[in-house]
Amino acid sequence: MENKISSPTCQNCGVCCRNFPFVELNENELKALEGFTKMHRHEFTDPRGPSYDDGYFLKSKENGDCIFLKIDNGFFTCGVYEARAGICRNYPINEHHWKWCNENRVE
Repeated sequence: MENKISSPTCQNCGVCCRNFPFVELNENELKALEGFTKMHRHEFTDPRGPSYDDGYFLKSKENGDCIFLKIDNGFFTCGVYEARAGICRNYPINEHHWKWCNENRVE
Protein backbone atom coordinates (compact mmCIF):
# COMPACT_ATOMS: atom_id res chain seq x y z
CA MET A 1 0.00 0.00 0.00
CA GLU A 2 1.20 3.46 -0.87
CA ASN A 3 2.09 5.75 2.04
CA LYS A 4 -0.37 8.62 1.89
CA ILE A 5 0.86 10.44 5.01
CA SER A 6 2.05 13.73 3.57
CA SER A 7 3.91 15.25 6.53
CA PRO A 8 7.57 14.15 6.73
CA THR A 9 7.44 14.86 10.46
CA CYS A 10 4.56 12.40 10.89
CA GLN A 11 6.24 9.80 8.69
CA ASN A 12 9.27 9.94 10.99
CA CYS A 13 7.33 10.07 14.26
CA GLY A 14 4.10 8.10 14.60
CA VAL A 15 3.88 8.94 18.33
CA CYS A 16 0.14 9.65 18.11
CA CYS A 17 -0.38 6.04 16.94
CA ARG A 18 1.68 4.59 19.76
CA ASN A 19 0.44 4.21 23.33
CA PHE A 20 -2.70 6.21 22.53
CA PRO A 21 -5.34 3.67 23.62
CA PHE A 22 -8.48 5.78 23.46
CA VAL A 23 -9.46 5.93 19.81
CA GLU A 24 -13.21 5.61 20.06
CA LEU A 25 -15.04 4.66 16.88
CA ASN A 26 -18.56 5.60 15.87
CA GLU A 27 -20.80 3.50 13.65
CA ASN A 28 -19.79 5.26 10.42
CA GLU A 29 -16.10 4.79 11.22
CA LEU A 30 -16.67 1.13 12.06
CA LYS A 31 -18.44 0.54 8.75
CA ALA A 32 -15.71 2.37 6.81
CA LEU A 33 -12.99 0.28 8.46
CA GLU A 34 -14.93 -2.94 7.93
CA GLY A 35 -15.35 -2.13 4.24
CA PHE A 36 -11.73 -1.09 3.78
CA THR A 37 -10.13 -3.95 5.72
CA LYS A 38 -12.72 -6.68 5.01
CA MET A 39 -12.45 -7.47 8.74
CA HIS A 40 -15.33 -7.70 11.22
CA ARG A 41 -15.28 -4.90 13.79
CA HIS A 42 -14.57 -7.35 16.63
CA GLU A 43 -11.24 -8.14 14.96
CA PHE A 44 -9.92 -4.56 15.20
CA THR A 45 -11.74 -3.22 18.27
CA ASP A 46 -11.91 -3.74 22.01
CA PRO A 47 -15.10 -3.11 23.98
CA ARG A 48 -15.25 0.14 25.94
CA GLY A 49 -17.28 -1.41 28.75
CA PRO A 50 -18.18 -4.93 29.84
CA SER A 51 -19.54 -5.62 26.33
CA TYR A 52 -19.38 -4.24 22.82
CA ASP A 53 -22.85 -2.79 23.39
CA ASP A 54 -21.13 -0.07 25.45
CA GLY A 55 -18.98 1.17 22.57
CA TYR A 56 -15.81 0.44 20.61
CA PHE A 57 -12.16 1.43 20.87
CA LEU A 58 -9.56 0.72 18.21
CA LYS A 59 -7.45 -2.25 19.28
CA SER A 60 -3.78 -1.85 20.12
CA LYS A 61 -0.95 -4.29 19.59
CA GLU A 62 0.75 -5.79 22.63
CA ASN A 63 3.40 -3.03 22.53
CA GLY A 64 0.75 -0.27 22.58
CA ASP A 65 0.88 0.59 18.87
CA CYS A 66 -2.34 0.98 16.91
CA ILE A 67 -3.31 -2.29 15.25
CA PHE A 68 -3.01 -0.57 11.85
CA LEU A 69 0.32 1.23 12.41
CA LYS A 70 3.06 0.01 10.08
CA ILE A 71 6.77 0.68 10.56
CA ASP A 72 9.08 0.23 7.59
CA ASN A 73 12.75 1.27 7.70
CA GLY A 74 12.03 3.82 10.44
CA PHE A 75 9.06 5.35 8.61
CA PHE A 76 5.53 5.16 10.00
CA THR A 77 2.52 4.55 7.80
CA CYS A 78 -1.15 3.95 8.46
CA GLY A 79 -2.50 0.71 7.04
CA VAL A 80 -6.01 2.19 6.85
CA TYR A 81 -5.15 5.79 6.02
CA GLU A 82 -8.01 6.23 3.56
CA ALA A 83 -10.57 4.91 6.10
CA ARG A 84 -8.97 6.13 9.34
CA ALA A 85 -11.12 7.38 12.21
CA GLY A 86 -12.01 11.04 12.63
CA ILE A 87 -9.75 11.48 15.66
CA CYS A 88 -6.84 10.20 13.56
CA ARG A 89 -7.82 12.30 10.55
CA ASN A 90 -8.03 15.49 12.62
CA TYR A 91 -5.21 14.89 15.13
CA PRO A 92 -4.12 17.01 16.96
CA ILE A 93 -7.47 18.69 17.64
CA ASN A 94 -7.21 19.97 21.17
CA GLU A 95 -4.67 21.41 23.59
CA HIS A 96 -4.00 18.00 25.18
CA HIS A 97 -3.21 16.48 21.77
CA TRP A 98 -0.91 19.36 20.81
CA LYS A 99 0.93 19.01 24.11
CA TRP A 100 1.30 15.23 23.70
CA CYS A 101 2.49 15.64 20.11
CA ASN A 102 5.03 18.35 20.91
CA GLU A 103 6.40 16.64 24.04
CA ASN A 104 6.73 13.19 22.50
CA ARG A 105 7.54 13.90 18.86
CA VAL A 106 10.59 12.19 17.47
CA GLU A 107 12.44 14.34 14.97
